[in-house]
Amino acid sequence: MSTTYKAGDSVLWRPSASTRTGLILFVFGAFALGLCNQATGQVGDSDSHTASAALDLSGNVQRLTVPLYGSLTIETSIEITRADVIAVHIADVQVLSPRRLLVSGKSYGTTSIVLLRADEQQSVVEISVELDLGRLNETIRTVDPLSTARARSVLGNIVLSGTVSSADRASRIADLASLFLPPVTTGGAPATVQNHLDVAGEQQVLLRVVVAEVSRKATRELGINGYLIGENFKDAFLVNQLGGINPVNIGAAAAANVAQNVPSLTDSNGLNLRDTTTLSLGFPRVQMQLFIKAMAENSLLKILAEPNLVAISGETASFLAGGEFPIPVPQGNQQVTIEWRKFGVRLNFTPVVRGHQQVRLRVAPEVSELDYSSAVQIEGFVVPGLKARSTETTVELGNGETIAIAGLLSEEVRGFSSRVPGLGDLPVLGALFRSVNFQRSLTELVILVTPEIVAPIDAHQKIRLPGQDMQDPGDLELYMLGLLEGEDDPKDKNAAGGIDDTTVASFPSIPSEPDELSVHGPWGHAMLTGGH
Repeated sequence: MSTTYKAGDSVLWRPSASTRTGLILFVFGAFALGLCNQATGQVGDSDSHTASAALDLSGNVQRLTVPLYGSLTIETSIEITRADVIAVHIADVQVLSPRRLLVSGKSYGTTSIVLLRADEQQSVVEISVELDLGRLNETIRTVDPLSTARARSVLGNIVLSGTVSSADRASRIADLASLFLPPVTTGGAPATVQNHLDVAGEQQVLLRVVVAEVSRKATRELGINGYLIGENFKDAFLVNQLGGINPVNIGAAAAANVAQNVPSLTDSNGLNLRDTTTLSLGFPRVQMQLFIKAMAENSLLKILAEPNLVAISGETASFLAGGEFPIPVPQGNQQVTIEWRKFGVRLNFTPVVRGHQQVRLRVAPEVSELDYSSAVQIEGFVVPGLKARSTETTVELGNGETIAIAGLLSEEVRGFSSRVPGLGDLPVLGALFRSVNFQRSLTELVILVTPEIVAPIDAHQKIRLPGQDMQDPGDLELYMLGLLEGEDDPKDKNAAGGIDDTTVASFPSIPSEPDELSVHGPWGHAMLTGGH
């Protein structure tokens, strides 16, 4: 008996001893040729290999996957006499023996092989030609041994599915999968990696930010103005206008003849002192008056902002506690448009949960306030300036750890002195002809961040809300004690909201006495503990 090959896509089997020997020699020669091609760098055969699979033909339809540019040896449970391929451009089949087939993948796609069994019955085998991702799956298990990630080929594209231990390892697996992509898929479209991996564990991050600032400023200032005149204008007079705190206009009366005794006029309606004058001292009979600007000022500023914000891994969250102020923008033709500028406590951050409870943060906190000392006027509108403390950085730290991402220690000393030459250098009287100003400021600023990987509160748990324990004041508390908040009834502490202290974390608070604050009760920064 001899083997006869039909034209097209089918093979007719006629078994004989000589044929079996020839087939063995043919397979051995093909294997040797493949090794030779691999050594010489030929692309077509370098990735080809042969796998094996068992096929039970007792059922109706069987499904198998054949690697692209590779082969699959099929061991059948029933002897066959003929094999026909529906789409020869996708796969090719060879009958090696009555119970063995060799299927080769040519291009991406799905086709069917019709097998004619020895009992004259037909069986259909569906063949899918896809990428061989065995080595990729082995590499995935090496990268993340605890994961259930698996790579599958769909029309030349790689689909990743399963669960990995961290987002960082999911990114590494996706990068590795891109190395196994073919140049093009079916139809000539570029091949892609479809990442459907799930990351194990919680992927939500609560960020606690603390912005603490203390600013101290001390100012000392002394300036003296004044005038001294005689009874008439022709007598001598002296005016000190150093620093511009003297509000008096010294001069002769209007239409007066300076050849005669001309009265000296200051202000017919009285002396309207300027805002910069803090003290005025006069001697009417001597016609002398001093205007003194003397000030010793100490100021203290303390800012404590604690914004908290929750975001899912990889997403950006924003927070603003403040407001907006208008800025007029002239447009010409006497038209003005309004733009709005935000101010207050702002927080933008993007967390990425990594392996081993590590969190990478892109965080940008800002605390700003209106500054009318640097205000400008635009079209009759007063536009204030802004005092802002902000930073933007990327850090990585563990769950619950705290790091200072920014800090500032600023000390500023400023002195100013002006005097009348000669007169201002006199030991005692020189103070009447000098103006001095001395300022010193010290600012300390620290910004702390603490990320926590959190999960939602269980359905049976309840939380304490701000103002939940507030009680309306009674007549005695409102009229007699001047309180705007009633005393809490210990019996009703858990009645209003059904708070269960065994399941809900308590809020740290600082009680105040009724005579200290009109609105009293627990106050302070409220936070949940325990990761919730």
